[in-house]
Amino acid sequence: MRKWPRSLGSSRSSLTHSHTRRMRTTMAQTQQQESLPATVSATAAAVTLVFVAGEQEVLTGSAQLIRAAIDDQSQVPGLQGRLWGLAQGVSRSILRRVRTLATGAMQVASRNGDVTAVREIQALQRATEDFIASPVSRIPSHHAQSSAAIANDLTDSLASAAHRITRFADDAYRAATVNGTLVGINPARDIIRDATARATLAEAQAQAWRQLTSRGITGFTDSAGRQWNLSSYVEMAVRTATQRAYNASHKARMEAAGITLFTPSTTGRPCKLCAPWEGKVLSDQGEADVVQDGHRFRISATVEEAMAAGLFHPNCEHTLTAFFPGVTVLRTTEWTDRDEQAFKDTQRQRTLERAIRGAKQAQASALTDLDRARAARRVRELQTRMRNHLARTGLNRRSRREQLDLGNK
Repeated sequence: MRKWPRSLGSSRSSLTHSHTRRMRTTMAQTQQQESLPATVSATAAAVTLVFVAGEQEVLTGSAQLIRAAIDDQSQVPGLQGRLWGLAQGVSRSILRRVRTLATGAMQVASRNGDVTAVREIQALQRATEDFIASPVSRIPSHHAQSSAAIANDLTDSLASAAHRITRFADDAYRAATVNGTLVGINPARDIIRDATARATLAEAQAQAWRQLTSRGITGFTDSAGRQWNLSSYVEMAVRTATQRAYNASHKARMEAAGITLFTPSTTGRPCKLCAPWEGKVLSDQGEADVVQDGHRFRISATVEEAMAAGLFHPNCEHTLTAFFPGVTVLRTTEWTDRDEQAFKDTQRQRTLERAIRGAKQAQASALTDLDRARAARRVRELQTRMRNHLARTGLNRRSRREQLDLGNK
């Protein structure tokens, strides 16, 4: 057991639980529009919308070009070139905006993390009379510095996603042709000798096209080896980068105020990766048994070690809050079978949301009236499954997540 040095962000053990409740209430009221969940949702929506709109333009535009070529075979020879031109045009349009999008999103995230930390520090000073912090007005802003490197990383990820759009032209051409032939089925010709062969080829073409358009633009792999389509990949990348920028700026401001002990916030919706870290004390000093102001507690890890073990994973909503021995009431979280089932139910909802979006995209990009009707029926079937799933689990429906533009209008 070692004696932990008193930091600027320490407080005496004479503080009561009423101080704790008052501090919690005051701090909770400060986190509104600048909170991590609100910031992540806003930045992800703004950036993802650009890519979702581009994806829809490519998918529906490709379908129009292919339908025109089916109706007029003289357009077949130049079809592949027109598909490529469409995809490249959309890709270039997005590429011109990538750096501005990434930089702007990270600046907002870092600023909000900084602002939230300042408010928390001020709330601590009001609620905890013995808390002594460095004067907030003299603490330099960290958000510009902390966002620059993260913005560069995000720019690279978004640029890679934009470049991938051009490859969809080849995917579209292959899906629209069978053995190099663009096939259209005309019911009026069913009586001719090769009707069965033509119908078989046309159905193969339609099936390939349905599969392609329902998945959207694909080919994205994250560091864990998971496969993503365009909109999901971009949203994940932006959410992860936003979280990094927000938390880096938030932590830097807290440390500048003299706060060296932290504990993850209790979000109410942890997963099995981050749940073990709720109720744990973290510090840059690393694991140790500590005595401070007459209170004993254990530092479980450094922030970096906790992150390596799963804290702040993609889509994680945790932030770091100040820990004060004798003041902060730690709440631990045990991952139970009930939690595991709730997590699986949430993941099932997300799977159904993606499937509904895919069916709607297949409907919008259908090559024939029959395929359009099939896709519409598929949408209704999936929506019924969603309603049944929500009725069984009690989860709230997120209708915007079922829209082609993710509700980001």
